Amino acid sequence: MPSSQTLRMPVLVGVLSLGVVLGIFAAGTVVVGQDPSALDELVAKDAIREQIYNYGRGLDRMDKPLALSVFHPDATVAIGAEMTGAEWVESAWRTHEQIAAHSHQMTNILIKVDGDSAVSESYFMASLRAEPTSETANTTLHVGRYVDRWSKRSGRWAMDHREIVVDFRTTHVSTGPNPTSAGRRDTTDPSYGIYQ
Repeated sequence: MPSSQTLRMPVLVGVLSLGVVLGIFAAGTVVVGQDPSALDELVAKDAIREQIYNYGRGLDRMDKPLALSVFHPDATVAIGAEMTGAEWVESAWRTHEQIAAHSHQMTNILIKVDGDSAVSESYFMASLRAEPTSETANTTLHVGRYVDRWSKRSGRWAMDHREIVVDFRTTHVSTGPNPTSAGRRDTTDPSYGIYQ
């Protein structure tokens, strides 16, 4: 028969565990209770961040509907001259169709939400690889920032305006064998098999 000491230990552990769980629940309730908009802000930031990533994926996979979905229909883009979001995507398409491969990365994403409006700054690196030969290839790296204004309309966050700030460009010429990319610039890319 177990001793009373042995029986007390599980009871004590159970009481302490229950206290920890109740404490976490109470702390969460207090935080949300003090600022119910905090959760809305986190959800908005996540939706905007995903749109920023959708833009890069849309361009790199040449998925025009995905790239266009980042912009509201009346959105504008400024890069020297100003154009509509749709005109910017068409312009990017003409450039990307003429090169062998491209890769966009978004980093240092800062988002500030104010109700159904928001602003963000995202650092970007866009590597554009010209058509390689068997001996050489030119890769141009564009480094800069996207300065964006967003709004939530009919429950969907999308871009109102983007200013593209290019901080610098550099070109690298490589020599030697140029293996073919395993990535695809369409929906036959392996990523579309698991994520759409």
